[in-house]
Amino acid sequence: MLFGLRLIVLLFLLLACASPSYAWDSSLDLKAKGLAHYIMAECRDLNGESTEAISEYQKSIQFNAMETAPRLKLGAYFLRLEQIDQATAQFKAVTRLAPENPQAHYLLALIYSSEHKYDLAATEYEIILKNTAKDDPANTDAYMYLGQLYYAENKFPQAIAEFLKVVQVEPANTAALNLLGSVWADSNDHPKAINFFRQVLQIEPENSEALNSLGYMYAQDGVYLDEAIRMIHQAIEIDPTNGAFYDSLGWALYKKGRFAEGLMALQKAQTFIEDEILYDHLGDVFKALKEYSLAQKYWRKSLDLDPHQVLIQQKINGLEKWIASQSAHRLN
Repeated sequence: MLFGLRLIVLLFLLLACASPSYAWDSSLDLKAKGLAHYIMAECRDLNGESTEAISEYQKSIQFNAMETAPRLKLGAYFLRLEQIDQATAQFKAVTRLAPENPQAHYLLALIYSSEHKYDLAATEYEIILKNTAKDDPANTDAYMYLGQLYYAENKFPQAIAEFLKVVQVEPANTAALNLLGSVWADSNDHPKAINFFRQVLQIEPENSEALNSLGYMYAQDGVYLDEAIRMIHQAIEIDPTNGAFYDSLGWALYKKGRFAEGLMALQKAQTFIEDEILYDHLGDVFKALKEYSLAQKYWRKSLDLDPHQVLIQQKINGLEKWIASQSAHRLN
């Protein structure tokens, strides 16, 4: 029945495209009129008549407010015209009418990202990925993307839950295992992090990410430092342009008391990355080498990248007090 109605309306519209003065039959019901205006809008769109197309999409919505297709088209037009508020309103209406419509959520995410409203953008992506995972429970890509989204938002328990879903379907998925290790490391649960990195290396003994991460964990804890240095060296041999690996090596060498070698590794890392953790490490190494002005310089560079690091500020304050006390002591 619906196909027949569309065919009738299409025949009317073929006449309408050829004759703009065509008058609609008043006997058509509202849905039919909405469909007719929608197809007319498509004709206008194909002819490059943007203003007329927008008008027809709006008329289609007036006759059939529950239809999502003309709202998506109208929103896309507004987006191209940089009428962002109007575009957003149409896409939001689509999500209310069809909550699982991925196109509307995706377009809203793009708008929010362009406006630097990253929390709202992340929410839209989350909806898309949840719907994708629900439609296909074995779709590990959806779980991975959703887990990484949660990880970027520092929602660690949610990220762990998603990555575990991947591992349940694919126990040897080293990408998911590595991410589980990283989330637990950022959660300051080193034993669990180490466990996941070791699982990766059991599956892929030359996985550079796991080699580096496990070595860094050992360095952080001040244990198995020779093993840590060996593993990080191995990671660098596999990926010699990864600045984070040189940072890990420098930190492990510092923990081992090999300050000059640690400095060389950290300076090598600087040629690849700019990172607040790297600058913090450089500050610690320069302090150990009694290069106090350089230690302060790099701690301040670390704070410039992340001003919320209370411990770095405490290091700077503590060193300044110590230098002042030494000066006072010499004067006395």
